[in-house]
Amino acid sequence: MNYYGWTELGERPPLIYDGKLYSTGAGGVVYCYDLDNGDVIWTYESTDPYQEYLFANNWWQFTLWIVDGKLYSGHMEHSAIEPIPRGAPFICLDAQTGEEIWTAPGLFRSTRWGGRGIMGDSIMVTMDTYDNNIYAVGKGPSALTAQAPMSGVTVGSSVQITGTAMDVSPGTQDLGRTMRFANGVPAIADEDMSEWMLYVYKQFEQPNVDGVEIVLAAIDPNGNYMDIDRTTSDMYGNWALAFKPEMEGTYQIIAMFEGSGAYFGSTATTYVTVDPAPTPATPMEPEEPEEPEVPTEPTEPSEPVETAFITTEIAIIAAVAVAAVIGVAAYWFLKRK
Repeated sequence: MNYYGWTELGERPPLIYDGKLYSTGAGGVVYCYDLDNGDVIWTYESTDPYQEYLFANNWWQFTLWIVDGKLYSGHMEHSAIEPIPRGAPFICLDAQTGEEIWTAPGLFRSTRWGGRGIMGDSIMVTMDTYDNNIYAVGKGPSALTAQAPMSGVTVGSSVQITGTAMDVSPGTQDLGRTMRFANGVPAIADEDMSEWMLYVYKQFEQPNVDGVEIVLAAIDPNGNYMDIDRTTSDMYGNWALAFKPEMEGTYQIIAMFEGSGAYFGSTATTYVTVDPAPTPATPMEPEEPEEPEVPTEPTEPSEPVETAFITTEIAIIAAVAVAAVIGVAAYWFLKRK
């Protein structure tokens, strides 16, 4: 079926790279031949899971270019089929092994009439016949932010550093993106990039993806550099990491995204001022409880003491008796004289 790719006409000639010849066509199979003996080293079949492409069960392929040991191939639009078949692949293969490095079904539908894609300065440019836009694909810029509490941080207490990791490529500033992503487009892990680009640029369903790795470091109040930890931003572009300062003064916090295959790196800084730990209140010593009185052994009751009790009548009788005695004594005294 390679014959039907018109390779003999020179419009889509086979590619030669590192002693190998690469050919494909309407059959939707990429072949890698050994130039010394013609042996087939590997093949790659670009199947159409929806079976919507009318000419075959595979997507008609044509090779675009080979760069850095990678072969790029796309589906060639030939006839104006309506409705347009879904999921036309754009493929990147290992030129030595034929292993699929990445693919993005439905992201770019190339064209025979509109001209083939090109690559320069590590950026590939191609037309997409799904929306008739021209796309430039390559490593894009990123933007990192970092924030920390402005006050209330004390020695030994944990403080949470937060921030965002965003994709600020020119394409994200297009009206179609800014209306859907009012807070910006998050930066996403390389392994999720195909699904993410379909979501961002072609309005596919939002996938479950990972963000990018953020490295946190600090310069302490004495000017010493210290590593804090690493974390990963989420699919919304947010990240957070706890940090426990161990001395008073101002720390400079440095957040770094070291970059990836999809993004150039970026850096952000913030500051944390650490106050002394609060002086603990002196605890009041508890009052010692009074010792309970030890009950004494009961003593034997003593003999009851009779209390003298003089009534009025007894007093009168006593006075009369005394007077009588005095009278008798006086009588005898006078009589003796």
